[in-house]
Amino acid sequence: MADYLTLTEFVPGTKAKAQEVNANFAALKDAVNQKASMDGDSTQAFAVADATQDEHAINKSQLTGLSDILTTEINKTGTKFCVKSGNTTSGKGDLFSYSVLRIIPKVGASYGDLVISDYRGIQSTISSAAEISMSGKADGDYNIYVTSAGTLYTLKNNIYRQAARPTLLDGDVWFNTSTKPLKCIKYNGIADIEFLDVPLGKVTILTSAITALETFAFNQNGYDVNTQTTLKKSTNLATSISNLVMPDYINGVSKSFSTIYQAESDAFVHVKVRYNGIFSVSSDNSTWTALTVNSFVDQGYITAVVFPISKGMYYKCTTGDSSSSSLRFCPCLAT
Repeated sequence: MADYLTLTEFVPGTKAKAQEVNANFAALKDAVNQKASMDGDSTQAFAVADATQDEHAINKSQLTGLSDILTTEINKTGTKFCVKSGNTTSGKGDLFSYSVLRIIPKVGASYGDLVISDYRGIQSTISSAAEISMSGKADGDYNIYVTSAGTLYTLKNNIYRQAARPTLLDGDVWFNTSTKPLKCIKYNGIADIEFLDVPLGKVTILTSAITALETFAFNQNGYDVNTQTTLKKSTNLATSISNLVMPDYINGVSKSFSTIYQAESDAFVHVKVRYNGIFSVSSDNSTWTALTVNSFVDQGYITAVVFPISKGMYYKCTTGDSSSSSLRFCPCLAT
């Protein structure tokens, strides 16, 4: 490679002129700056020919374009029809609060941005959402939806998540799980229309007031929104453990013994008894399965057990010494 730096050489035993020494230092400085400039900096632009053959180098513009394409493809093949942040972040259980007939979204407030994807896997980021007024609505259950633009609305319709086509009424939504990726349509009473909005929850109105407001389970902590309610499989133990649903111990609610309850969400029931403890569960409040918690009598032992139960199940617990025992319902963070 040819030299691009020329310096003045000094002969041993002779005096060096100051201007020649300074000129050498200046030349070195220019050469160092030129080398840095050749490597490029934030102010420089280089004209590089596009790679058209396999042996050609690829330029920055082409790399950027390839990155954008790959990102789009990754989003398309990611989890479909889901909320990728929001309802279960940091253990928060709801996307909404309510007052009388107003649904108040927490998006942009305690939750921050909400990232959703429609059934095609196209993502949208929602930074704020306006309240929904349910004034004038008849009593009943309404599903809450959000558009990619962040508009919230409600529909008194059915949502089906199954492979076989159901009998659809006007306004019903069907997630067709027989295809990969799944497809989603909304029936308008005449024809099927592609449906791109995302269901977020359900609200119940009774006697002109909101009486219940539910946030659907999403893919956070290993859940896919509305299409599966089992933990994602993983061959990595650490990932599997991190995907486990955890109980909300902080917001656990104390319950009474010898009382039948129906679980309002997936939960863990913490039972502590001194003796003669029996925990029972039922799916229909008729046929019960009894589980012995503690069978020691008059020996002073205390036993504590945690029972996982699913939403809608009935449960009760009896004990021979309720004064020294406790029963606590801890909802799951992912529901």
